Amino acid sequence: MVIDKFTLYSFISIREKLLLPLDKFLSNDEILEVCSHSKYKNKFFSLPFFLHANENDLREVKGDKVDLFSEKKFYGSVKIKSVSKLNKNLIIKKLFANKNKNLRHPYKDYILNCGNYAIETSPFIKDKKKVIKKKLIGFATRNIPHKGHEKIIKFFSSKKKHKLIVNIFENSTKNKKINSDQSLKSYKKFLKKNNLNKKVILKKIKLPSFLLGPRQAAIHATVGKNLSCNSYIIGRDHSGYKGFYEEYDSFNYCKKKQKNIGLRILDSGSPVYCKKKMSIVFRKDCICGDFIDISASLLRKTKNKSL
Repeated sequence: MVIDKFTLYSFISIREKLLLPLDKFLSNDEILEVCSHSKYKNKFFSLPFFLHANENDLREVKGDKVDLFSEKKFYGSVKIKSVSKLNKNLIIKKLFANKNKNLRHPYKDYILNCGNYAIETSPFIKDKKKVIKKKLIGFATRNIPHKGHEKIIKFFSSKKKHKLIVNIFENSTKNKKINSDQSLKSYKKFLKKNNLNKKVILKKIKLPSFLLGPRQAAIHATVGKNLSCNSYIIGRDHSGYKGFYEEYDSFNYCKKKQKNIGLRILDSGSPVYCKKKMSIVFRKDCICGDFIDISASLLRKTKNKSL
């Protein structure tokens, strides 16, 4: 069975035990439970990961296993537990509650265009690891580091007895402006220049990008917990999409759910360019209130490297 990049990254992240308690692809009922109540097996989990299929895919399945291929490469086999019809409209309704139903979002399009069936699998993780939390602070990114990121990393890596782990998420979308290899290269250069190699760990991770703001931010924190973090940094517009979510929605959601997630949620500080000081400062330190928000999307638009 040929799967798309989104599903491939889902499979890899589950298999690598980054999404525990999730250990398999979900059924339609389990998808709705996650979308409605952010729960999987009565444990907190915020996004639905599933293996979708169309009628032709199901005809090709022989026996109780399905082989997964992407771009002609074999990635593994999973055992089929059940096949159910995807309730696409209800999934969208639950995920986008309180949002204008006419607003366009790439994950809406993905749901509507994916196969009509969900293949529930048996768990394909043999041994569930016991997470031993260490004094690690997690930080998520897809982009090359701008001055705002640098401010955050320098600040949190200065914490005594703590190390910072920067999770560079590989892009599962069609956004050609994002390149994880380039991001990794840029971060290595930044760490070397600032003598931070002993304080900061870099890790590339394959994880699908839902662009669902608070829910995606919670998944990033879940990944951090499974990588032994005891704290995770959530940004001002963490995993948002074109103003679809309000500022701090992701942080407020994760802060409220931090006990459920299982680690401490930290505010990034939201670095800004203070016009009076003509420097990068944390937002709370810009007393004049005359500042420019720093974001990768802004920098791509303006191509202003001075920020």
